[in-house]
Amino acid sequence: MLIEAEWALWGILPGSKDAHDVLSCSRGRIGRSGFSALVDRYARVTPRKLPQVTIARAGADEGAHLFLAVQKWSDAFDGLGRGIAVTHCFCVPYAQAVYGPVSYEGLYRALDGQAVPSDGGPLVVSPPALDADAVAEAVGRTELGAAALLLTGQRVCVVEGDGASLLDRLRFLDTVAALLPYGFRTKLIASTWAPPAAGHRSRLFFAEHPSENAFNIVWRQEVSVPESHDVAHRYHKMLTSRQENGLAELIARFSRETEQRKFSAETLAAVLSDAESGAKPFPTSIDDLLIACADSIEDGRTALLPGHLARLDALRGSAALNGGVRRRRNIISDRRLLTPSAALVPEVQERLYDLVLSVAYGPKLTVDGLDQILKDVKPISARLLTALARMPAADSAVTLRLAGHLDPYQSATALTLLSVEELVAAGEREPVASPVVRLVCSELASRWADPVQRTGIGAALRGRGRLTAAVERLDEADADSQFEKHLVLLVIDYGPSLDPEKAREAFTAHAEVLSVPLLAALALLCDAPARRLLPHLVFHELLGQGGITSKIFEKFQTEHDTPEARPSRTRATRPEESGTDPSLLRRLGFTSRKRS
Repeated sequence: MLIEAEWALWGILPGSKDAHDVLSCSRGRIGRSGFSALVDRYARVTPRKLPQVTIARAGADEGAHLFLAVQKWSDAFDGLGRGIAVTHCFCVPYAQAVYGPVSYEGLYRALDGQAVPSDGGPLVVSPPALDADAVAEAVGRTELGAAALLLTGQRVCVVEGDGASLLDRLRFLDTVAALLPYGFRTKLIASTWAPPAAGHRSRLFFAEHPSENAFNIVWRQEVSVPESHDVAHRYHKMLTSRQENGLAELIARFSRETEQRKFSAETLAAVLSDAESGAKPFPTSIDDLLIACADSIEDGRTALLPGHLARLDALRGSAALNGGVRRRRNIISDRRLLTPSAALVPEVQERLYDLVLSVAYGPKLTVDGLDQILKDVKPISARLLTALARMPAADSAVTLRLAGHLDPYQSATALTLLSVEELVAAGEREPVASPVVRLVCSELASRWADPVQRTGIGAALRGRGRLTAAVERLDEADADSQFEKHLVLLVIDYGPSLDPEKAREAFTAHAEVLSVPLLAALALLCDAPARRLLPHLVFHELLGQGGITSKIFEKFQTEHDTPEARPSRTRATRPEESGTDPSLLRRLGFTSRKRS
């Protein structure tokens, strides 16, 4: 799992007496002014002890981010000789964080100490996913009480924790947050150490002294939750009852409940109700997850989608993927999971396509799978076509069928990956498809324009019967279309004109499949001497098809041959007597195509 984090450094320059400000930052959505506002709101005051970490929110809805501020001392001094504290700021898109989902500690370990890109790009890191079993083992009586008290809607202050390490305090915040649905992290502001000033915004924090207007609890001590706060009191009892059995399962379920939530009375009461009743079982099978994805989109609860997709991703390589392909494809078709939704941001839509295609049409895309998608999804979106192009293809026929639907650049890129042999083999594969044969002819014509490739193309065609049979099975009612395809393949094999020797070779090679469109293409390529031989060549083939033996034909030819019928092998062919018109070759695609 990769996460792209925007970043900023906030502080003052060494030797300076200036005010603190953003020293440098990444290019992106947050920007200099955005980071400056976040620091001013959540981490303006430097705690007495460093390093410290504050976790907060930035943005909302589709633009929601998790904000991480790491305050630490630098080796520099300001203009008054005082040490300089620098705040390392990171903003992680919530839509990416939920795919693990990732923990606070995981983000901190992945981001802290990383060298920022010199080009202003984002930091790309791969933090571990939240481990429900490990979190459950770390839960103590203080964590249970703190999580329950958050359901009162009031702030929670932890005192007498100054002897604990930064990681211990950060892990405590993480554990408490894990005892609530993950979606609360878009509103939870937590800090490993808050200043004594009453103006800070943290909802869960460590402090040196008890705080006003907050529940004050003691580090590593049992917490008493007042019965007057009914929801919090009952929630504390429920968590305590599960500590020995079932807590890891509850934490795992909460980690998948990624819909953004507020700390409102109604929402907090719903958390208790769901936890006590067990709520609706979270989908665990691939079929149920596909249905849950469709429900989330239809109900407008798209914030749940990342959690479902994360579970789908986890099941891709498991035994759960075995069997049930037809059933999964029916769910996808009936629930229109491959139809674009205006409710989804591009990144989520792309991930949905990638995972849905993987579990129902993967691991490699087949011709049958592609044909079913093209049949079921109308119209097919450019984003879905791009997702299909990202899938490994089972064979070259898949690439060719798909290339016919891609934009010119994507099509050319896909075809470049195929060898001449793969192109020709795909062209004759059953069932023969007219767009595929047309694309093969076009691509071979483009490659034939490169003299270096001509020999290999001709050899590949001859090894596959020159695709003549495939062309004959297509466009039976359209002789002109067959004629053009035959003409392209003949030019590729023999060149733009046929002299008498090549004409004899061509007629002999195509004797068993000589049709009127093929005959017309052969005749058009003949130069003047070959054209004088043409009646004999055609007559020869007709007699052969009628069962006349070569001995009788040779007798007929000896008695009736005339000097006019014998082509001269010494006279050079004038330009106006050559075979195919150059303008026709250009129209048929015999030009080099530049590839990016």
